[in-house]
Amino acid sequence: MRAYRLLGQDRAQVVDVRQPEPKAGEVLLRVLAAGVCRTDLALLKAPGAIGLPVTLGHEVVGEVVTVGSGVENQRIGVAGAVYELIGCGVCPACRRGEDNVCRAGSPEVPGITRDGGMAEFVSVPAGNVVPLDGLDPVAAAPLTDAGMTALHAVQRGRTLLAPPATAVVTGIGGLGHLAVQFLRALTDARVIALDVDPARLDLAAQLGADDGVLSGEGAAERVLSATEGMPVDVVFDFVGRQESLDLAAAVTGRGGGIVVTGGGGGRLCLTAEMGVGRIPEREVMMIHTFGGNRADLVQALTLARTGRVTTKTTSFPLEQADQAIAALERGSVLGRAVLTP
Repeated sequence: MRAYRLLGQDRAQVVDVRQPEPKAGEVLLRVLAAGVCRTDLALLKAPGAIGLPVTLGHEVVGEVVTVGSGVENQRIGVAGAVYELIGCGVCPACRRGEDNVCRAGSPEVPGITRDGGMAEFVSVPAGNVVPLDGLDPVAAAPLTDAGMTALHAVQRGRTLLAPPATAVVTGIGGLGHLAVQFLRALTDARVIALDVDPARLDLAAQLGADDGVLSGEGAAERVLSATEGMPVDVVFDFVGRQESLDLAAAVTGRGGGIVVTGGGGGRLCLTAEMGVGRIPEREVMMIHTFGGNRADLVQALTLARTGRVTTKTTSFPLEQADQAIAALERGSVLGRAVLTP
């Protein structure tokens, strides 16, 4: 079969490999769609300690074609979305379906610690496959990571968004464009989109954002101008660079929250001193999220199936995986790039 394999730093290509066979408790999927994420780009630039070669692709939708021994809850021919995190399965978190906070260590992830979905076929644990129930595979693929992760972030901050409330979404990329829609679907908050690219702010407006603010010098002042000087209730940061975290600290009001999902390498610092005028303000909740739980994926798929959330996608055939990665690096992809074998 054909697969897009990470071979080394700055080396990945579509090659012929042996079709996998499902182990006990696994299913073999014929891949229908695989999302392309900035994590894939980061792995290409710095593979680190992961075992190579590895087939990339952690946003996977496929059709069950074979089941391994002991599998009783999956039927051949059924299309499903793959919950990307594979925890230990026995700790309290994993038993609750919260593999993202597995207490035994970092979860396994297809496309990172084992072969993923940028291929014609992939084997995954049967319990990680959630039925699509008619949802378009290309639209569903980004929901398995970008959608689930964005929804998890929104869920962590939504308790602070009782009306009247204002939320800022920083970074209108694969995750941020979905976060805008999740906020629209699940809260009554006013949504301000923040991005360096005017085209992405236009996309956010089409998806329901109330205001758009260009990032860069003076962005914090522009956010507060849009709110008539009132600090915001929650900032959802899908960038995580120093400038975006500094902005979050500057615009979030007392009793609000900063939810950080982006991995841009910035630091959000708290000065533990008495007095007023601190940044961030007192009583500000700060959370660094990771992925999402199984319930987040199920809800993301449900919201898409009912038309309340739409994924913005650009499709590439598997053989053009290099072009998809390059487009992502250039910043020319609005929403999410998706490969179709």
